[in-house]
Parts: sequence; structure tokens; C-alpha cells
Amino acid sequence: MSRRRRRLEDPRAAIEAKRRRPGLPAEPPRPDGSPAAVEAALGAVAALFPRRLFGDALPPLLLRHQLYSLVPDRTAVDRHLALAAVAGSPREPLVRRFLEVAVMARPELSYGERQLVAVGLLTVRDVGSWWVAVPGVGRFVRALLRGRRALLSLFRRARLRQLPQGALGGGKTPPGAALGVPFLLHDLLGEGRLQSIPTPAGPLLRLAEP
Repeated sequence: MSRRRRRLEDPRAAIEAKRRRPGLPAEPPRPDGSPAAVEAALGAVAALFPRRLFGDALPPLLLRHQLYSLVPDRTAVDRHLALAAVAGSPREPLVRRFLEVAVMARPELSYGERQLVAVGLLTVRDVGSWWVAVPGVGRFVRALLRGRRALLSLFRRARLRQLPQGALGGGKTPPGAALGVPFLLHDLLGEGRLQSIPTPAGPLLRLAEP
């Protein structure tokens, strides 16, 4: 009787205990637009990239708008990425390894820009500047487009064109979503094709199309 009386006297305790249940995930905190937040978003999305799908032939690839799903301040994301591009610091370990092992260790060898463009390692950006190219990136683009269509099809068939995010996290991956549901959700949320609505039972994802 005493235990029952204590529960009736403090209903807030029961509500708080319900919120802590593992089956009711809370809405994740929305980070600010600081450089640390953008770097954390970069690492989180890059970690979802399925390198084995491409036989480790591609580095982790992600799109700018995928970061918007984690950092709501889009201006801060764009500014941080622009500053990183101007700084010219290589972010990918494979690029750093190429510069340190192939170039710095063999100063007697010469790599002309035309040679690197011819083999697909550089793409002309402007006079005197180049982009580092990613050979085989077309495979990633095709997988991304297939994955988008697969997930959007799920929402179009769903009642009210909405699904709990938790229902997408487990179970079998939908056909065509080889890049993985979490990676594709960042793409669709950041692009604005899906909306995330917080609920007591966790985020509810709704198709943004009319």
C-alpha cells in the first residue's frame, strides 16, 4: 500500500520513468553552428558511408546538404566548408597518404598537372587551380539516386505519407537502398524532401511533397 501511495502522490516520477524507456528515444539535441559542430556532423555522416559496397575503391563521400540534417544553421555549414576549401588542407587520409608517400618521399619524380588530369586524379577548376577528382564516383551517384527513389516510395505508400524514424532503423533494408537507410535519411532530410517532427515516441518523418 505504501508503494502505491507514493506513486499516486508523485505522478511526475512515473512520467519521467516512462520517458527513460529504451523504446521511446528522445529527439537528439540540435547542435549550434560552431566549427566543432560542423566537424562532428562531417564525421557522423562520413562514418555511415558503406565503403565495402564499393570494394573500398571510394573514400567516404557525402553531400553538403546532408550536414544540414544535423546542423540547422546552414550558413555556418557553408562558411566552414568554404574556409576549409580555401585552406586547402586534405581531409581524406588517402589524399594525405598519397602526398606524404608518393610525392614527398620521392622528390626526384615530377607530376605534371596534365598527367594527373589525364589519369583522372585532377579536374580543372579554374586557371591555375584544380579539384581532386574521385574516379568511379558515378557508381556512388547511381546508388544514391536508387536509394532516394526506394525510400521516397516507402513514404508515398505509407498512411498519411509518414513513418516513425524508429521503424526505418531496424529490420530489412528496402530494395535499392544499398547505401543504408541512415545515410539516405540524412540526404532526404537535409534536402528538405522529408520533415522530422518530434513526438514523445521519437521523431516522426513525413514526406514534404504536396
